[in-house]
Amino acid sequence: MSQNFDESELFELCNAVIEQQASAAQLDRLNTLLAANPAAQKDYATYMTMHAELFWHSQMLSLPTDEPVLTETKAPLRSPIAWSESISRLSLAAMLMVGATLGMLLVWIWTPEADSPLVKNEPPAAEHSNEVVARITGTRNCRWAQTSQALPIGYDSPIYAGQQLNLVDGFAEITFLSGVKVILHAPARLDLASSDSSTLHEGRLTASVPKGAEGFRVACRGITIVDRGTEFGLNSKKSGNTEVKVFDGLVEGFVRKGSDSNFQRVSWKTNESAEFHADTKLITAVEEPSNFVRSLSQSVSSQQGLLASEDFDYPVGRLAGQNAGYGWGSPWDSISVEQGRPRSNGIGAGSIPVAGIDHLGNHAVLSGQFNRIRRNLGTSFSGVFDTANLIENQDGARLVGRDGRTIYVSFTQRVEKPEDVFYGFELNRGDGNSNRVLCVGHGAAREWIEGPPRRPNKHAGVTSWAVTSEFNGQNNRLLDLGNLGQPGTKPTLIVIRIDFGQQNKDRVTVYVDPESLADESQCSATATGDGNFAFDRISLANFEGDKSYEVDHIRIGTAFGAVTRRSDNLNFISQLPAEENND
Repeated sequence: MSQNFDESELFELCNAVIEQQASAAQLDRLNTLLAANPAAQKDYATYMTMHAELFWHSQMLSLPTDEPVLTETKAPLRSPIAWSESISRLSLAAMLMVGATLGMLLVWIWTPEADSPLVKNEPPAAEHSNEVVARITGTRNCRWAQTSQALPIGYDSPIYAGQQLNLVDGFAEITFLSGVKVILHAPARLDLASSDSSTLHEGRLTASVPKGAEGFRVACRGITIVDRGTEFGLNSKKSGNTEVKVFDGLVEGFVRKGSDSNFQRVSWKTNESAEFHADTKLITAVEEPSNFVRSLSQSVSSQQGLLASEDFDYPVGRLAGQNAGYGWGSPWDSISVEQGRPRSNGIGAGSIPVAGIDHLGNHAVLSGQFNRIRRNLGTSFSGVFDTANLIENQDGARLVGRDGRTIYVSFTQRVEKPEDVFYGFELNRGDGNSNRVLCVGHGAAREWIEGPPRRPNKHAGVTSWAVTSEFNGQNNRLLDLGNLGQPGTKPTLIVIRIDFGQQNKDRVTVYVDPESLADESQCSATATGDGNFAFDRISLANFEGDKSYEVDHIRIGTAFGAVTRRSDNLNFISQLPAEENND
């Protein structure tokens, strides 16, 4: 018959067994609990298995061998071989309850030839393996230092077991195959030993460990952190100290005590912070923990309503592959490039000046005549647009376009020859002209001829400067949503408003050089129209003729003022945590 039991009593008895301090009476009591209650049996098996695994994790660490001075008063973990002798006094019934898990684990532990899956504090190999253990899934203003392995690093790059990452500037999100997400804060050096272990030599990281990926571990100077399904931050300081901050859940740390098999084990739970002092082996509480960025979208102020921004703050040269700004899910990617001119999707010096808009960074310039370059928005789960409740699923794609919501897109442009064939700022859902949801541009083909290849019908003519949509057109004909007037060569500010309606019946409103940058009600709409305008990427295009098409200050937000106000207080970097004296 099942009996009630006290979990704290059970865990106290388990600790007594682990530490070889269990009396005969305590062992008899443990036998009674396990024989009478299946829940106690399950908790016992889980607890003992966890501690056997943790001992194995610690046993394999290469840590300093001098005697540490530690603040925790509990006895250190003993060898599983030692505490198994105490366990042998338990009844056969109790042992059978844990045999399937604990017994197999102990056999594995006793086998010295077993490959260690643990973090070792030793220099990584100059060569990495061919095993992919993670990918770069997010970048913000990243600059990487060259390592001896000479591997290209950037958005969506695979990371191999044994690879070194040296982040000089910016922030990078690394997603392991296990589902663990790590945000690396520059300057930082991280070695990835395997899919569940790494070594942080310097810098900060935050790690989010989902259910099923428990046991993720990071070695720092003299201490290894083992996660138990939680979110935590680490700061490996220049002084050699390591700071631990637990945002949610449980984190355990292991330090070798002397040169034998004994280890100091410490643990921290939600909202606790501590600092490990590598020189003295002291572990102290931290009153004011360091600032940690827990998401690459967290620095965007939802109150301001700005969700994505691009000021093209890159060196003059090629635009493809650049990935600054925020709210994006990929770098800029060239879809079409004029033959022999790979930099014709490029960066021009200086920003495009428009009254009321800060002159930040440089600007994009499409100087070739067969050019299109595109960038995906961050529409992933828990991304900035998902958090703002703007994502809906259409045809298996995650698009910005939830019913009942409104979004604004703004940009500035300058055209060298505004009457010269096709150029445009495009909202897309997938690739290809047929997926061009919206285009603010000149010279769009009014009709298309099915291919292959699919091509514009020259006899049907083209539009002037207008708002158009291929995606919403019928029978290969363009949907013309309204003329924007006579284009000029001066810098122009365009604001697009999309009200997403029920059953994909959306409304678009376009303002050209709006009368006010603060009050939408004072602005006159230049063009309006209806259609399905959900999108997930933005592209810039310039085809045929002999002109340059320049774009700057792309903004996406949930309020008119968010995409038109001055941007000095909305810059991503200005909102990131200030660097403290990292010593």
